Amino acid sequence: MRITNRMLNNNVIRNINRNLEIMSRTQEQMASGKRVNRPSDDPIVVARILAFKTSIAANDQYKKNMEDAKGWLDASESALGMATEVLQRARELAVYGSNGTMPRESMQALGKEVDQLLDEMVQVANTSYGGRYIFGGSQTTTTPFEKISDQSGKVSSVDYKGNPAALNWEIAPGVVVAVNENGGEIFKDVIDIFKLLIDLRNGLDEGSYTDVQSTLSKFDQAIDHILNIRATLGAKSNRMEMAMSRLDDNQIGLTQTMSKLADIDLAETVMNYKNQENVYLASLATGAMVLQPSLIDYLR
Repeated sequence: MRITNRMLNNNVIRNINRNLEIMSRTQEQMASGKRVNRPSDDPIVVARILAFKTSIAANDQYKKNMEDAKGWLDASESALGMATEVLQRARELAVYGSNGTMPRESMQALGKEVDQLLDEMVQVANTSYGGRYIFGGSQTTTTPFEKISDQSGKVSSVDYKGNPAALNWEIAPGVVVAVNENGGEIFKDVIDIFKLLIDLRNGLDEGSYTDVQSTLSKFDQAIDHILNIRATLGAKSNRMEMAMSRLDDNQIGLTQTMSKLADIDLAETVMNYKNQENVYLASLATGAMVLQPSLIDYLR
């Protein structure tokens, strides 16, 4: 096959443009710091990078769920810690009022303190976290416990307005954790803590040593009941902490692997660029000689 000047010229220009394109792509990699900047650069690598990004984004959401779940659990445990303190103080007052030697006026004074403890317990039961009531079940925007007062203005009972629904947080694919405890079971169903405080207050107000004494064992039961729930909350909180630590390690691994796929080795890329630049300059120099006009060109 005869090689014409036109064919030679076209080959030279095509090779120069190809070398320039290769150098331009490497220059773009250095500027962006990324091995691939568009799907056409390497479709397989781009697909793997997108898969890693999807996993990392999902893990970020799971991390947020875990943090919210742990905050909810810790707020619940802290509230029940205050409830335990209220019960322990009420039991101390019950012990004072059941010794049979205290004057009625002194017992009534203790009854007033118990009345304050009752208000404090209602406030604890209505604890909120992030603007949501933690012991109301799924009704997180409605005050779960409501005081009912008698004609004298004293609290005669406390009604529960919440429900037993669980609040479930997804912390991993297919892994769901209930972050709340049933407020009704905590404060009323197993042992009615509010009624216990009301009975103690009434016994002190009436100066009835036997009524006051009868509450002592119930206070022990109530304290044990609250402590058991606190243990459950603490175990869940520890689980969230371990899960977050494990997720952090996983995120580091995913990020490092994705970086190996997506990010350039700057030193290697600079070296490649210099080599490509030399090749391009050489092709320009060679092309300049090949494309020099000949005498025949002028005679045409």
